[in-house]
Amino acid sequence: MSYFNPIPDKNFVLDVVLKWIIDIVAVIMFTVFIIIYLCDTADMTGNSMSPTLNNAENVLINKFSYELGEPERFDVIVFKNDDGGESIKRIIGLPGEEIKIEDSKIYIRNEEGEKVLEDIYFEGKYEPGYVDEYMEIPMGEYFVMGDSRNVSEDSRFEYVGNIRKEDIVGKVWMIYSPFNRIGLVD
Repeated sequence: MSYFNPIPDKNFVLDVVLKWIIDIVAVIMFTVFIIIYLCDTADMTGNSMSPTLNNAENVLINKFSYELGEPERFDVIVFKNDDGGESIKRIIGLPGEEIKIEDSKIYIRNEEGEKVLEDIYFEGKYEPGYVDEYMEIPMGEYFVMGDSRNVSEDSRFEYVGNIRKEDIVGKVWMIYSPFNRIGLVD
């Protein structure tokens, strides 16, 4: 009677090297999927979002976040311009709200009443633009402002206006360049 050996002889190439190659290919394919379908990149041009984002910084965008949910107040977003480019700003006003800027204070009026937003992103005086009186934000649109209010061209000015949801590319979530500024964006 012969002895049965349930453990086959090891074939180093098949068992080790091939498994490593398959694992590496799977990780690369997963990473490419994430980058193509869930992430994108954008370049910050100008100082309108300083100190949160500075000129020539590169950011990663979560393109999928607004497929599952709605943009929220204070999200930093990338959106398409009328000239075909992209801009980065912070959401201040939501659809259906009324907004007014008076004495460099942002007033929001909605079904919950009127409130003054604490402007933790900018201290100092800035122009109200055309929202020196209450203006209603239409459904499907967002009122955006740069963090550096004095140098930002944003929804306060009629030539920029509100941003439609269809024009939002995604939510900025991380600075990846330059190296000394790598980190999450809040």
